[in-house]
Amino acid sequence: MPDCIVRFGGNNLKDIRVISTLAALLKKSGKRHLLVVSATKEIQDILVNGIRTLCAATCEPGIVFSEMNEEIRKIATLHHLKETKYVYPFVEKLEILLRGIHFTGDFSLALQDQVISYGEKITTALLCNILQKYGIPAGIHLPEDIGLTVSEEYGNASILPEASEKIARFPFDLVSLIPGSFGITSRGKIARLGDQAADYTAAALAALFNAERLELWQIGKPFKTADDQYVPDTAYIDSLTYAEASELSYFNYSGIHPRIVEPLISKHIPAYVYDLTDGEKILRTKINSQNIVTPQVVKSVAHTDEIAVLRLNDPGVGFKPGILAKVTTAFSSRHINIRSVITAQTNINIMIDKRSVPQVRQICSELKFNSVSGIDIAEHVSLIAVVGHGMQSHHGISAQLFAAVAKSKINVVISGSGASDLVSYLVVDEADKIKAIQEIHRTFFHIKKV
Repeated sequence: MPDCIVRFGGNNLKDIRVISTLAALLKKSGKRHLLVVSATKEIQDILVNGIRTLCAATCEPGIVFSEMNEEIRKIATLHHLKETKYVYPFVEKLEILLRGIHFTGDFSLALQDQVISYGEKITTALLCNILQKYGIPAGIHLPEDIGLTVSEEYGNASILPEASEKIARFPFDLVSLIPGSFGITSRGKIARLGDQAADYTAAALAALFNAERLELWQIGKPFKTADDQYVPDTAYIDSLTYAEASELSYFNYSGIHPRIVEPLISKHIPAYVYDLTDGEKILRTKINSQNIVTPQVVKSVAHTDEIAVLRLNDPGVGFKPGILAKVTTAFSSRHINIRSVITAQTNINIMIDKRSVPQVRQICSELKFNSVSGIDIAEHVSLIAVVGHGMQSHHGISAQLFAAVAKSKINVVISGSGASDLVSYLVVDEADKIKAIQEIHRTFFHIKKV
């Protein structure tokens, strides 16, 4: 049984400092570690883009293999690996799958999940070779080997704890590496848990083992009071609730998956976020079920550019029955996620993921709206939110938020507050994003403008 369950990001394979610290920590620990590994972005992108283009007669599988082998070579060269013995068995199996897709044109969700799972298998195999080079006896265990059972919802499956009892009896190594983001269905098929969902897998394993904590090592973006790419004077957030962390994950915090808290909640297992540096792990943020309301209430100013706003316009459209139901039913059938809906008498605003825009345009052209005179989609917008428990019990948060953007003469496209005690948000033109984030951060964290 593992002593420590860790989620480790595959993107760290390109950071020698992080990898050397990881090796040092594992060497001196003496405890049994189970590391759930996500794919590197480059390897993941090669597979996601490759499986789409291979269905076209003009694309050859050799192009995908060449890109994959080049990415593997880069990582191997960086770490001076003389051999990558664990990697190429996966590459060979992947090649067979991709050639089959190109030959048949088959692009089912189940097959897509199977192909994309090789992103994490190959990343994990590379990490295993690297750790063994450091003298660490690491071993790879696939989710299908350990019995990690998931539902048959391809692309967005859920882990089934009651069917995963085999895991508790599995003979793990001193350092065990598990590719994250997918599991095995009751019929023996691979099903992915979502994009970069290794966090969810790690959290489920922590719950299955009744772990004292889940540790997240060197996540993509640490939890700070704002994105330090735009605000230089940010600070680490010491403590977050499950809900706050989950909310932030939907914004610019791509370092964790929104479902990470699901398996942890019932057992109140905390998650500790660490940075790895100079042979040590430094605790940055603790995530647990304890609600801590800070004096200024707001814990972070978050943002995302990955949204668009669908507008259905017409006098009185807000109270005409059936319009919203028609749209949401069509979206649901095409697996399009709706982030938020705000209605008025003259328009219905539906917030969607930006990558869904082409599908949404097609759906809107197919639907027959008798009571909608105009449909448009705002793509060049950004969603900015202030996140923290206590929004409803502390007066003035929304007023401060609007005052901050008004001071900078920023036009607000949409606003939303009051529906949650956790978040208030604004949608602004993308061109105003940085200015808005900076002014809102100054307002809530009392930082003087230089």
